[in-house]
Amino acid sequence: MMSVICDTCDVQTNLRVGMSNRDVQPFRFCCPSCGSPIDFTIGTKPGQGKGLTGAREIPATGPFDDETNFVDLHLDFPVKFGKYVMGHTPFMMAINQIGSDRFAVHNERLNELNFVYKMQAEIRNLIRLYSGKDKQLFRIKVQKFLKTELKSSRPEDINAGLYLLVSFAFKPFVNIHGVKEVTEGYPKFLFYLAEKDKAKLDDFIDHLADTRFLRNVQLDGLELYPAILDAELALRPALMLDFDEKYQSSGLSPARISTEKFHQYKDLYKDIAEVINRQLVIVAGLNNLLHRGDYDAFPDLGSKRKAPKSLHEYADVSLGAKPDWLDNCWFFFDNDAVDNQLRNAIAHYKAEYDDTTQFITYYPKLEGMEQELAQTMYFLDFMRKLLCAFREMHYLHHLVKSIYYYRILIQEKGD
Repeated sequence: MMSVICDTCDVQTNLRVGMSNRDVQPFRFCCPSCGSPIDFTIGTKPGQGKGLTGAREIPATGPFDDETNFVDLHLDFPVKFGKYVMGHTPFMMAINQIGSDRFAVHNERLNELNFVYKMQAEIRNLIRLYSGKDKQLFRIKVQKFLKTELKSSRPEDINAGLYLLVSFAFKPFVNIHGVKEVTEGYPKFLFYLAEKDKAKLDDFIDHLADTRFLRNVQLDGLELYPAILDAELALRPALMLDFDEKYQSSGLSPARISTEKFHQYKDLYKDIAEVINRQLVIVAGLNNLLHRGDYDAFPDLGSKRKAPKSLHEYADVSLGAKPDWLDNCWFFFDNDAVDNQLRNAIAHYKAEYDDTTQFITYYPKLEGMEQELAQTMYFLDFMRKLLCAFREMHYLHHLVKSIYYYRILIQEKGD
């Protein structure tokens, strides 16, 4: 329990600070009275903690009353807005929300995050080395990091090192059952297409490689992985929603994230959406092969919808319209993974954020001088959408990996 006086407006706020197992815990909230940011950091070792900025601490007297501003804080769980209620700690409310068994699984992922987040700089550098030209240096460094031996410096083994790294570092963020399903399903699907017409599948994969589209999509996706680690603090409460059966992605969740700010992550959401937009080009090419035997041949949706003449033209179709051309698609694209209206508002138009309430208001359409058709969500909802978008990108990144292995091992055409 803490009590602080805002440096800006001199109004008191009472705090109930729940403790995470993370060794360094940076907290941020805004004064409920004037909206000024207040920060402090709690550390388990000398020198890790940082004192209050934006406020000064005064002796706390409990139990807190209903008249004074009150804020619950916890890094690992969503915390509710509202008045102080004795015993309704973020920890107890989280267990009540998802149950003790599911809480144990969430806690296991948090412990993995507490371990991995300290390696952010090293993981970022290893991904950078993979994207560079010196594959031998990448092999040496990734072997040391993972404490394992790669068989050789051949392309298939270098790629194995990369995806061992990705699997280790980003395990807390993904649905491991979903990842297992796609990593087993993609190779089977490629072999199925090869059995139908290997020449046409090979021609498609050659086209992806010759245009460097496959390589560029892989590297563009990899570039965003370290940013997910950078966002781990704000993603922790969103991860807990995996276990909340009552949570609806289209609804509003009036709960607080106890750190960071929306503006730090809106560009990341936009960038992930753009990578998915390009990954769907590969999905479409394979779907066209499956149904029409030609990666450039799209379905006829009637006279009012002009079909793309080629995969190259499909690449320029907007993200919101791309799924329309994936008829009876072999890949289940989660339309909730990317909110195209939110993406458009972030990328082109306008999104406003209230630091005090963590309420986001965005305008998905151009409306001239007057923007009236607003949509809203909380920061927690936004981070949940960002997490789901990352998972979709991750699933499709495994498709890129499978195509690489097909090219290297079946086509025997190097990396």
